Amino acid sequence: MTPSTRVPDSQSAARRQLEFLKRQAGVIALVTALTVGTAAAVSFTQPKVYRASTKIVVGQGGSLQPQFGNVVQPFTQTMSSLLVSDIVAKRVIQDLGLKGSSNDLLKNLHVSSTPDSAVLQVSFDSKNKADAVRILGSIASVFIARVQETLRGPEASKGQAAVPVITATVFDPAHASSTPISPHPKRTIAFAGIIGLALGVVLGLLRDTLDESMHGRQELEEYFGAPVIAALPKKMVGRRAVAQGRRPVPSFVQAVEPLRRQLSRGDARVRLIVITSGGLGEGKSTVAANLSIALAVSGEHVICVDVNSTGRRLSHYLDLRNGDGDSAETVRGPMDVPKALREVDLGDGIAPGSAAEAAVTAGRDSGNDDAPHDLAWIDGHAGRSGKPGRMQLLVLRHPSDSDRESRAYWSIADLVTDLKSRAEYVVVDAPPLPSRTTFELLSVAETAIVVAQEKKTTKERAKSVRETLERLEVPSYAIVTVGDTARAIVA
Repeated sequence: MTPSTRVPDSQSAARRQLEFLKRQAGVIALVTALTVGTAAAVSFTQPKVYRASTKIVVGQGGSLQPQFGNVVQPFTQTMSSLLVSDIVAKRVIQDLGLKGSSNDLLKNLHVSSTPDSAVLQVSFDSKNKADAVRILGSIASVFIARVQETLRGPEASKGQAAVPVITATVFDPAHASSTPISPHPKRTIAFAGIIGLALGVVLGLLRDTLDESMHGRQELEEYFGAPVIAALPKKMVGRRAVAQGRRPVPSFVQAVEPLRRQLSRGDARVRLIVITSGGLGEGKSTVAANLSIALAVSGEHVICVDVNSTGRRLSHYLDLRNGDGDSAETVRGPMDVPKALREVDLGDGIAPGSAAEAAVTAGRDSGNDDAPHDLAWIDGHAGRSGKPGRMQLLVLRHPSDSDRESRAYWSIADLVTDLKSRAEYVVVDAPPLPSRTTFELLSVAETAIVVAQEKKTTKERAKSVRETLERLEVPSYAIVTVGDTARAIVA
């Protein structure tokens, strides 16, 4: 187990994007659903609007082509402006006895024309199909009458009829479509889905940018600068590492097996292990207790040291009662060590040849569904050294300032160094960083295990831990995660 040199290459952009989508899937889905739901509610509650349409042909002197300059477009635009005039609207309201102002009527009236065409395409929108046809027909009639009354030419001679300069004729009478022009629920919902998805992605990106917590193995390794060598499910945190009868919980022991293998690999195996974290509640005591049990189950002599002043003591995880190893001790020198050490009785769980049966029985008694699966695993790993395992616990009381000043206190560094001569492994549950006690421990440690909880440990905290370990020149360190990564780590 080595420091940051073993960190894998950065993940690909595609993998990062995939992990981002997994993290923010809830936000994206929620925003999209809200947008689509709102659009659907508006579409289905909005009243239907029908459109009536007609075509009016305008010309000059009985011809479809105006004679002044042969310019059609300005002529039709002029006639369009006259059609939507206030005087036409007021006359229609008066004739039909409509309620509302001329502006209310004109905002539903639409006139358009194509270039080089003398045809005005006129439409009127209404919530009632019959009203739309009736009002548009009246508009066309009033407009044509106003054109004939106002835009008349001079008489050719006495006794001859006057020739109008401008003519307007209804070519296509007012009629309404059988289907409403709005709302369009399907189209509205489709557009809302696209907009909601885009908005969800934007909000997800913003949330991901502002989120300082870490997610996934790659991100943890990147910020801590060390490999993730084991992962524990979050359900393990705070739970006792032994079942009724003080026997190991098989699934818990198996969860820390990758870490145990790393520590006991080869001849130059690690002996002094300091377990710490970047903050409270990360799960380091859970890791310390289960790692110690896993080493003992494999036939090793392990001393587990609790110097943690906050949270639950290791005696809780080992299910030790008052007077049976959970009282804190002050160790002032080598002579105090034997009486301060407490034997941890794991029943037959650490005896060679019976660990499998005992652990599986304990798992079944505690309602562990994984017990049958764990049988073969524990049977192959228990007592592999050919000798019974042994586990001892040392719960230390933090020295007072007077103890330190009077030099009546044996330093924690000297203590753990002495313990290395008494057991094959010394596992120390140290306070979270930064801590003076942890600094002392790391100065003599052969390796450090940093416990980080996904979605809780922040990037800033990870970088601070990394800088501290590098500054103290810890020989090696690695990460144990608690959270979703447990499903992705291959033992």
